[in-house]
Amino acid sequence: MPVALSHQGVFGFALQSAKGTFVNPDTWLPLIQSGGRGPADSVQLKNNYVPLDFADVNAYQSKYFAAGQWAEGALRFPLIPGVLSNVFSWIQDRDSYNQGKWASAVIDCVEEVKKLTDLKVRQATFDLIKGEPVVCTLQVAALQMESGTTPSPTMPTAAPYIFREATVEIATGGGSLAEDVNCEKMRIVADAALEDVDEGLRLAASAGPVQLYNLAGLRCWGAFSRDFVDNEVYADFAAGTEAALTITLERGAATAEIALPRILYTGDDLGLPGSNRQRIVEKVDFLALGSVDGETPPLTLS
Repeated sequence: MPVALSHQGVFGFALQSAKGTFVNPDTWLPLIQSGGRGPADSVQLKNNYVPLDFADVNAYQSKYFAAGQWAEGALRFPLIPGVLSNVFSWIQDRDSYNQGKWASAVIDCVEEVKKLTDLKVRQATFDLIKGEPVVCTLQVAALQMESGTTPSPTMPTAAPYIFREATVEIATGGGSLAEDVNCEKMRIVADAALEDVDEGLRLAASAGPVQLYNLAGLRCWGAFSRDFVDNEVYADFAAGTEAALTITLERGAATAEIALPRILYTGDDLGLPGSNRQRIVEKVDFLALGSVDGETPPLTLS
């Protein structure tokens, strides 16, 4: 009896030079379920059928219309050395009109191949957790999804970056960046300010939306947990002192960096756990800011 096994599936994408034309994937990434959080691929075709209710002697819903077709969902994959340049470009790069990059993608689910064209990143979340691989979750939206053909992927052979390969640097007291070995867990969220897909239907003469506009530059926020061995971060939070944060992943000659040149601590959850067998852990929320002159974004991926 045939069976569709998860290890037979695959995800790949390529950046498009322009909207409207599918490009065969040139970047392939393994998908990962991390921390028990849902499926690694939740990208779904949205037919958006709307049933109609009439006063027409019929007691049942019997008529409907399609309110537009597109695709939305999430993709979760580990950060792998040597194959991140297109991922980072897709998340952060903008053209002269402040519009993000379009991409094409293939998601092979064994008995069905999802082929996506005009795909944009809505939100990117980076999770760094002690003892685990470093994971990125992309919320995406696409103007078109159809059935494709089984691809011939070239998967990366390197293992994912893991937490202990990350160097975390924090600027405290208004000073310069310095390594902080006390962070144990971190989440960074980059929001692309992408409009809701159904807004694009207002421009459409066809059955689907014709645009997905980025309405603003990247918005960024996050949180981290830190072993409370000093009060430097808490003092900056209490005083309203701006800080900076950089995470560098390194293995051999391969490096990846997440840089936030201006962060403002918006919360610092600090309290006694109520046990003589636990450590005090500081849980910090922050907002990442762009430069005052508007030339530097709140987040840079390299």
